[in-house]
Amino acid sequence: MSRLRQALQRVFGVTPTPGALRSRTIDTNFSIIKEGDRVIIHGKQPSLSKALKRGEKLQTARGAVDHESIIGKRVWDTVQARKGPNIRVSLPTLEEYVALTPRLVTPIYPQDANLIASLLDIHVNTPAAGEVQPTLEILESGTGHGSLTLHLARAIHAANTTPPPRPPRSQINYLEGRVIRPSEKDTEQTKEKPAEPVADPAQEEWDAWRAQRNAVIHTVDVSPKFAALAEKNIRGFRRGIYAGNVDFYVGPVEHWIAKQKQQRKKTGLAALTGGNPVDPFLSHVILDMPSSNLRIPHVTPMLKRDGLLVVFMPSITQIGECLQLIRDQRLPLVQEKVLELGSGISGGRTWDVRFATKKSGADPSSWTAPSDAEAASPAEADEQSTTSDAASEVSTTEEPAKEGESVLVCRPKVGVRIQGGGFVAVWRRIEERYPNV
Repeated sequence: MSRLRQALQRVFGVTPTPGALRSRTIDTNFSIIKEGDRVIIHGKQPSLSKALKRGEKLQTARGAVDHESIIGKRVWDTVQARKGPNIRVSLPTLEEYVALTPRLVTPIYPQDANLIASLLDIHVNTPAAGEVQPTLEILESGTGHGSLTLHLARAIHAANTTPPPRPPRSQINYLEGRVIRPSEKDTEQTKEKPAEPVADPAQEEWDAWRAQRNAVIHTVDVSPKFAALAEKNIRGFRRGIYAGNVDFYVGPVEHWIAKQKQQRKKTGLAALTGGNPVDPFLSHVILDMPSSNLRIPHVTPMLKRDGLLVVFMPSITQIGECLQLIRDQRLPLVQEKVLELGSGISGGRTWDVRFATKKSGADPSSWTAPSDAEAASPAEADEQSTTSDAASEVSTTEEPAKEGESVLVCRPKVGVRIQGGGFVAVWRRIEERYPNV
């Protein structure tokens, strides 16, 4: 095993058992319903059951159904109900699962989560036997319900081998320095006196598998309640097949960055890779949290060259704040696109968000952007020359701009403005330290 792989194992705090071969894996035969599965009960209003367990009953509008009558059935088979026609059951799709699981916060719904995952342009490959690949590491700040986390975990799944059954203990890591609110104290992990370690073959097998992962999602949230529920949701989907791809942390993302830098520096990783004390290690970063713009300077230095930064915000002017901060701090990021998400918008609606310079006697639609590297296409030029409706433009300046002054203009690139569910902006990390943003 290479020295780099050994260093990365020390970073994650696990060491594979020498010569250990996994004899057990998660049962991925999803054509048969197993004990522990959560199933969809199809009726007027589809519902999601709790984990199936022998000896328990499922309450439905047509009466109680024994869990044992569902376990062992093929998906989409029917089971006998106490009254009325039989009930059809199936394993939930990811879309159904996200929509029907209990929530403490509004999830990113599948159509938007799929689009965000697509914007990351993730390409993974299962390595050949003995092959060592660079580890793909993705940071998600703002775990929330865990919907986007599940979509990201599914996107990288092919890079890792099928995991063994996961031990029951929690995987959430609480970062030092996190101030726990009084309402959250009941969910904080209790600190007990260290006990003598007891050998646990299942835990050793799990840790050995985690040490050789080729792709990892690091997801961070300041709320222990959100993190705990998101972890439960991810473990409950498809027998936890994607759970091993995700590491959970509770605390501010800037604390996570600081802790990672400290851990990776201690392992001597810098001596192996050369360059900075801690070289950039993140391939993608997603920020979905309040004041995301304030976290951009913390995560950018750890983003690899050509890596993508995706920011999800409810308001287009908040995207403008991100652009302003990148410009003010001259961060090595170039904007690729800004999309509007929400109901009725297929594939995301493109917005034009940039700094422009006012021309004398001209309306906002003809303002020029000195940072444009190339001329607009004929379609864009025609659109920009005809779009002057103030209702379709947003400016973050409160006072009229003076001639020659740079102002931020935000407007949809085509069509009529639609009520959306949020905005996603994508920036790419480049090598130059001070790009023209």
